[in-house]
Amino acid sequence: MHARFTQQMMQRGKKALALAIASSLTIGQLAHAQEAQSVGEDDDVVEVIEVKGIADSYRNAIAEKKNASTIVDALSSTDLGALPDLSVAETLERITGVTGDRFKGNASEISIRGLGPFLGFSTVNGRAISSGSGNRSVAFSQFPSELVNGVVVYKAQQANLLEGGVSGTIDLKTIKPVDYGKERFQVEVRGNYNPYHAKFDDESGWGYRSSISYTNSFELEELGEIGFALGYAGVDSSTPEESYNTSSTLRNCNSNFALDGGSNCSFSDARAAANGGNAEDGDYYFIPNSFFYRQMKSEEDRDAAIAALQWRPTSDLDINIDGQWSNRFYFEDRHDLLWDDGRRRISNWSVNDENALQSYTGESRISSYGEYRVREEEYKGIGLNVDWQATDVLHINFDSAYTGTNRYQTRTYARFRGQRKFYDWQNSDGTQFPTVTNVYSDFNDPIGSAEDWTTDIQDMAYFNADSEARNYRLEVDDRISSYRLDADYALDTEFIYNVRAGLAISSHRNQNYQEERARLSTPSADRPAKLAAVIDNCLIDFPQDDYGDDGKPGFSSWATYDTHCAYDTLVGDADLSVDPKAPSGGDINLTEDISSLYLMADFSTEIGDITVDGNFGIRRVETDITAVGIRTSYTVETDANGFISFLANPDVETNVLNNSYTNNLKSLNLALGLSDETQLRFAIYDGLSRPDMWYYGAARDIGSVGADEEFTSVEAALENNVTALGNPFLEALESDNYDISLNYFLNEDTMFSAAVYYKQFNANFEVSSGIEPVVIDGVSYDVEVNGRVSIVDNESEINGYELTALHQFEAIEGLGISLNYNFANSDYETAEAGGNISSEVQERIEPANVAGLSKHNFSGQIYWENKLLSARLSYKYRSEYLKPFGPNLAQTNRIVDDTERVDFDFQYKITKNLRAKFQVLNLTNEPYVEQRVASEAYNRIEYSGRRLFVGFKYKL
Repeated sequence: MHARFTQQMMQRGKKALALAIASSLTIGQLAHAQEAQSVGEDDDVVEVIEVKGIADSYRNAIAEKKNASTIVDALSSTDLGALPDLSVAETLERITGVTGDRFKGNASEISIRGLGPFLGFSTVNGRAISSGSGNRSVAFSQFPSELVNGVVVYKAQQANLLEGGVSGTIDLKTIKPVDYGKERFQVEVRGNYNPYHAKFDDESGWGYRSSISYTNSFELEELGEIGFALGYAGVDSSTPEESYNTSSTLRNCNSNFALDGGSNCSFSDARAAANGGNAEDGDYYFIPNSFFYRQMKSEEDRDAAIAALQWRPTSDLDINIDGQWSNRFYFEDRHDLLWDDGRRRISNWSVNDENALQSYTGESRISSYGEYRVREEEYKGIGLNVDWQATDVLHINFDSAYTGTNRYQTRTYARFRGQRKFYDWQNSDGTQFPTVTNVYSDFNDPIGSAEDWTTDIQDMAYFNADSEARNYRLEVDDRISSYRLDADYALDTEFIYNVRAGLAISSHRNQNYQEERARLSTPSADRPAKLAAVIDNCLIDFPQDDYGDDGKPGFSSWATYDTHCAYDTLVGDADLSVDPKAPSGGDINLTEDISSLYLMADFSTEIGDITVDGNFGIRRVETDITAVGIRTSYTVETDANGFISFLANPDVETNVLNNSYTNNLKSLNLALGLSDETQLRFAIYDGLSRPDMWYYGAARDIGSVGADEEFTSVEAALENNVTALGNPFLEALESDNYDISLNYFLNEDTMFSAAVYYKQFNANFEVSSGIEPVVIDGVSYDVEVNGRVSIVDNESEINGYELTALHQFEAIEGLGISLNYNFANSDYETAEAGGNISSEVQERIEPANVAGLSKHNFSGQIYWENKLLSARLSYKYRSEYLKPFGPNLAQTNRIVDDTERVDFDFQYKITKNLRAKFQVLNLTNEPYVEQRVASEAYNRIEYSGRRLFVGFKYKL
């Protein structure tokens, strides 16, 4: 993949380098914050600068850098909903070292300093956030930027911070109405135009975003001050897609149908390509089981609300209640033109230096697939915080919270296959789709037997070989309850001036029900009638115009149908209903109880003219895991010869596994004031991250045992016969972390910052075995269980540096720039482990790095504003990174190609209260590209188009 990275840096990354050279600065960060606040409670008193525009927001960022004693980057606004981005994830991307995965045009799966989402931790108002994804990544889209007024990224750990982020902790902030201190009503409406959505015959291309909020506070004499804030945001948007894709299975082959014969391709020393030697030493190629072109319509309706109530009865007591709610309805209407038999009769193949196919001939059925996918997800969060200055020296804070997410997903599927045909396939450069250049019936006469296949696929009768219907259901329920108590005690001493102590308790319940599926293949005798019924009743015009304008697949449509209608036709009176909560070996039923205690001391002193501030402390964390799984229940039967059999019972048996472990996390933070303009910071700390929930399955698969195997004991029958479907004995991974940051503040509008960091951690996952109790017929046996996902005791390192520059030009009033760059490097290796790639070839494939690690990240902004208008042009670049296929460790490494994006936004102040807004996202219409195993082995090339927003914001 490194060759691919070099090529992309030369071809597409020139913008980033040119911008860096032209400015003579590498780097920058757009970060503005109103208060430096720990996930537990306030750490520093920070000068508050009211944000009125882009320039003032950067002043806020500089003030935060200068005044905070911890390594923190933040973006915030005084007003609710004043962050300029469309999502919190895009706001986070403007912080140095923070990157998002830009799938379907939207930023998600946030990585900090090159470490993937599974090594980060996210909170809202200092509380853990539930997730509907099965892992610990947070869907930031459920927190619209219109309802959030700040984000904080903690890049260093300290004892009073909730543990969970080796890479860092992201904390979202909502408004406190009494602290805000003003009455504010605002409403915003924006139209959203997507040119790709406008291609659809029944669509104009327009959607909308709307928000409304009201904040006020009052003085109630003897009752003190009370305030409230209410906000709502609604979205009706589209993320259509035109893409080329391959199946999840990839394998290596060296056979050539023209020379070796056979059907599906294979890998053998006997093939001609081996040249009489070992197959891995000869020529070979990587090939998927299938490939397809997708046309997809998708729409999202999301409603979200926040509420905050703050009551300050006295200056010593502050009570806050806040809540967040989000409901998301999302559907995808997919139509795929698919070559099902991707490995059949492969010949005439050519490859590049990394064995990625450049061209080949194959034989496959060409199929028309339809899938209608619906996902509904609801998030609820509520919290109570009581802040009490008990005495002049004692400060107490109590917090209680609940957060819950429920996700329900349905998939309705219909498939119609055509007859097998030979075809010629040609690879692309990654900006366009690979193409099928010819389809023909006679392998030995490709020209004479060529078919007008792009015309044939317009007729549904072409797909007459077979058909099938499927029904899928999935549900995830994730809930977290938490309590926290913190105390600060001020000391009258010269060095240590404050001591903090606290405890936190949480219970995390995750129920991830394995997706259930039912399928019905059409009997051969019924296929003609079923297809005729679909043609008569379900056929639709191709849903859009100008398919493939950017991808250039060589055709612009094919025969499509209403998926629900076709499904109903194929199913008829059959029952394909499924219950996602039906017991299944793949279900995750996890309870994670966490309790922690910490002790921390704040200190301040001077060494000559240098001020020294900071803190040191320790946090002790105890984690208790309870996982519940199912397995087949057996009765043991012994025959006359003394040989045993396992007889399966009709009911499943519950398997409960428990584990407990403890972590002690030490931390030291230092801030040195070298001069009024220069600061030097150090942080040394232990970090902790917990594996994703989907690894914690407790189900166990016990193979059948018959008398013919001649086992005379249960112990012997169980040997090498029990396979794990998860591992509740996984423990959190720790890291040793070292950070140095040097900041230079020329003035309130100019800052230069450089930071270096080093982390050492164990995060390599592999499949191993372990001893567990297994109950058979009421008797427990200690057995070695195979297939347990485990963290290998193999230390890895990551090191990197960050560069940031913020500057406003005096010569041109209102003109400014923000530049940032992050470099990350690691010796971590994610070895190729594709289950269908032979071990000899796996060893020759270059390992990938940490999931989510991009070696290079750059973002730059240039802006200009005055009293009436503001304009901003943004550029973001991210080099390639590994994106795993969920919890399956036997999948091939999937690499997301280098990505870049240009955005533009413009605002004009019409009156004191009314402002017009205009934005363009993905101005250059860059595709999203994935590769697997080898450079130019494309797994996905996707276009989703630009997005334009125009609207008005009224504020009173």
